[in-house]
Amino acid sequence: MNAFETPSKFDLKHTESKVCFSICDCSLDKKYSFYGLSREQATKFLKRLQHIEKLTWGQFMSLLRGKGATKEKRNSGNFDLIHNENTSERMLMEQYYFHFRIEQIGLFRIFGYQRDQFFCITHIDPSGKINH
Repeated sequence: MNAFETPSKFDLKHTESKVCFSICDCSLDKKYSFYGLSREQATKFLKRLQHIEKLTWGQFMSLLRGKGATKEKRNSGNFDLIHNENTSERMLMEQYYFHFRIEQIGLFRIFGYQRDQFFCITHIDPSGKINH
């Protein structure tokens, strides 16, 4: 394994930390931005994130794929999409990029990366159709 491969899909140092969401790196592209959601979509989105923030990183990452996170593979379109919005100073060393689905209240796909206990959201796809 080279220095840039990720041994797990999240930083194990934060297994017992609660998941916290941040939209500070969210794309400003209207199609994929939190700011482009309707009031109803934003309300549903935030309610689901509040539910997830009750979980630890270990619990969140152990959820089944339909409700949990999927690791993005290096050099994939989704990986590059997230990487281009990543403002972390440590982005060359930490490559914990993933997406998860919110299907219980209408399909959203949330893309982002882990920085310490934070899930930094870079893209929100209310149609669930981003697929690079």
